[in-house]
Amino acid sequence: MTIPGLDPSGELGRLFFQVQSKSNDEKDVRQTKPVPQGSTDAVDLSRLAQEIRTHSTRAAELPDLRTGKVERIQQALTLGVELATPGQLADAIARETILNALGS
Repeated sequence: MTIPGLDPSGELGRLFFQVQSKSNDEKDVRQTKPVPQGSTDAVDLSRLAQEIRTHSTRAAELPDLRTGKVERIQQALTLGVELATPGQLADAIARETILNALGS
């Protein structure tokens, strides 16, 4: 499985690997907050759910498109500049292969 735009070395990638590395025997730690008087609703989020919510909120604040990066790549392509070394390409292919194997 490939997720377009996912940078495994980025924050979401680190979160993914952190979740994958946790033991199945680890107990789900739940945090509860007191419910205000008169309220009948309550929310109980696991630590993982809280982390996901935090990262999702931060990701939503990021711009959809990094125009500066796109412009630099367009200029490099126009000038014929090499964007990646063979070693970098090999690393990217290996990383994607590993992520695809984890997803299946």
